[in-house]
Order: sequence, then C-alpha cells, then structure tokens
Amino acid sequence: MRNFYIVGLVVLFLSGCASYSSNFQRIELLLAQQNPQQALLELEKNPATGTDKVLYLMDKAMLQRMSGLYVESNTTFEEVKKLIQSLKGTSLLEQAGALTINDSAMSYEGEDYEQVAIHIYEALNYIALGQLDEARVEALQVDLLLQAKATDENSFVEHAFSRYLTGLIYEAGGELDDALIAYRKAEQAYEKGRKNLKVHTPTYLKKDLLRLTKKLGLLNEYKAYQTKFALNIDTPVDARNMGDVVLILHTGLAPIKRSQSLLVHTDDGVPIRISMPVYESRTTNIAGATLMVGEYTSQAELVDSIDANARVSLESHKGEMMARLIARAVAKAAISNQAQKQGGELAGFLVDVVAMATETADTRSWLTLPKSILLARLRLKEGVYPLRIELVGRKRESLLMLDLGQVHVKKGKLVFVEKMYVSSPVRVQ
Repeated sequence: MRNFYIVGLVVLFLSGCASYSSNFQRIELLLAQQNPQQALLELEKNPATGTDKVLYLMDKAMLQRMSGLYVESNTTFEEVKKLIQSLKGTSLLEQAGALTINDSAMSYEGEDYEQVAIHIYEALNYIALGQLDEARVEALQVDLLLQAKATDENSFVEHAFSRYLTGLIYEAGGELDDALIAYRKAEQAYEKGRKNLKVHTPTYLKKDLLRLTKKLGLLNEYKAYQTKFALNIDTPVDARNMGDVVLILHTGLAPIKRSQSLLVHTDDGVPIRISMPVYESRTTNIAGATLMVGEYTSQAELVDSIDANARVSLESHKGEMMARLIARAVAKAAISNQAQKQGGELAGFLVDVVAMATETADTRSWLTLPKSILLARLRLKEGVYPLRIELVGRKRESLLMLDLGQVHVKKGKLVFVEKMYVSSPVRVQ
C-alpha cells in the first residue's frame, strides 16, 4: 500500500509539471497581437517555484525586455544565472526522481543554447540602456561559458551569433583588436555549423573582417579573406564622418518540445517503450526584412536560427538521454515483476499502468525565444534619419512596414536598433 501511495504522489507531481507549457497558448496569442505587456501579466498569474523556476524566470525576463523593461529584465536574468549555478550540484532526491519517474522530476537548468541566450539578451538589454561596459561583461561571460561547454563531449559547444554580437560590442567600444578576434571566431563558428544549423556566414560579417584587417594593417589576412570570400569592399572617402546603424531583428517563436514514444530493445532483446522529446517548429510568415534609414536601404540577413540550434543541442545529448531512458524503463519493469510476485497479477498490472503514465518526455523549453535572428548594417553620414523596417514573406512580398521613429547616426559610432516581431496566427506545423 505504501508503494501505491508514493505512486499517487508522483502522478500528482507530474500533472503539475505538464501544466507549464500547456498553459502557454494565451501568452503566444498576446505576443502575436504585439502585446508583450499583457503577456507578462498573464505569465505572472502562475509563477513557477519548483523544478520549473528557471524556465519561468527566463520567460519572464524575455517578456520584460519585450515590454521595454530592460533593467527589470536584467535583474531577472541575474536571478536565473544564480539559480542555474546553484543547481549544478543537483540534489540526490531529484536524481533519484529522474531515475525512477521521469526527467521532469529534475529542476530545469536550460539547454546549452538557452544558457548562451541568457547572456546574449542580457547584453542586448545593456546595449538598449546605453551601458556598453556592462554589455562587454556579458560578452566575456558568454566566452567563458562556451569554453566550459567545449570540454563537455555531450554539449553543443559553439554559437556563432554570440561571437558576432561580441565583436559588435567590442567595436562599438572602440576595441578593434578584440572585435577582430571575435569576428574571426564567429566566422569559424558559422563555417563549422553551416551544415547542421543552415546558417551561412553573413555577408556583413565578411565585410567586417575585410574592413578591420585592412584598417589594422593586416594586409596578408585581408588578402586571404578577399580570396576566400570573393568579395571586395569600398572605403568611402569621408568614412571618418560616418557611423553605422546595426539592426537586430528577432522574428517568430522558438520550436516547442513534444513527446514521442519509441519502442526499443534492451541488450537482452527485451522490447520496452520510452518517450523522447522532439522539437516541432512554430510557423512564421516572415522570411526576411529590409532596413530603411531615410532613403538608404539594407537587406537583413539570417544570423541565428534558434529553431536549428534547439534541434542540434537536443541531438548532442540524445545518446546520453537514450541510455538514461532505457535504464529507467528496465528499472520500472523490474519493479513491476517484483510487485507481481508479492501482490499477484493485479499488483503487477497497476504498477505497469503507473509506469506507462509516468513515462513521459521532458518537454520543457524556453518558449519566448525567437525562431530566428536577422541582422542588417548600414553605414551613413552623421545625421538624424527616419527609421523603418519592412518585413517580407517567403516570396519576397511585402508583409508589413514598421515605423520606428528617428535614429541619430554619430560619426565613428555604432547605433543599435532592436525589434522583435511575432507574426499571427501562432500555430504548430
């Protein structure tokens, strides 16, 4: 009887875990209506305090920044980072729960790409606040995180856009040598991940490498990049009197995890059922964008596919996960056999039912991340210009014109412009 009492508590626990993502539809709808403030209020109606707390705080921080609450967002991001650090030594009780129940019994610490994204968006918050020194700290932290991940064979270690953003932050601060180092790393990361991540090295990054190697007098490297990229750059005569507008556009929503049942065989040939998490994309009709600053235009390029990052990150630890799921299924089968021996066929049957009910995949993920990040860069003479963004569809048709007011371009400076747009309706493919 004691075992069945414990099982009952487990089922109740799992029903609570499942509710986090299942109640997110209202928030998605509000984001599609361009109403992040109301989405934030909706999220805060059901704050998570248990194993989903990291997840809740990441979504809260993202909705805060979408609402223009950059200081509050960074305060929440800092809370997330401290919590993740404290979870590195996960409790033995949680580990036992994951081994005997399912992975949702463990506190959610974020996938590798999500942990990198925390630093990216905190840095972007600081940029929005005009605090480049603080943004630089986040750039250093993401570099340390990527170095740490590189020592874990089950980790998705590289993240090209974070390297690119780091370079932009250094360049904005006048640290051209450090910017060039970051741009080099970004180009290497894009090349390394091109096959799996479906993101090519952006033309803007290629031009940045050419421009800085030339400016710093690294002519051999400059010529090597010219040959590699088959690209030339023109340096305006009055370049010293010009500044740059850098658009970072976040579109759509990241993929959502679903549970997929699989029938596998143990080493002894015994068939068992396990549940694996798989990602499903959330559609967006936005395929590109054009930055318009006064009469000048620049086409935005894809610099990060979080949709692809999520899948690659999950695949990187699929083997480890499979081994854990099979071991748990075998352990549950042993418990069922023991129950049948001690309590008869009915006891074994009931344990089997509970085992099947609790064998669900961990489908938690950061649901307010964008699906894609686009970037455009435009060099202009110093002055004040009207700023617009044209969103375009898959056939390059114009979908929407966003008027973002005016931008003040200063000579020798980078001006960052950010926008997130979730298209409507939000639905799963």
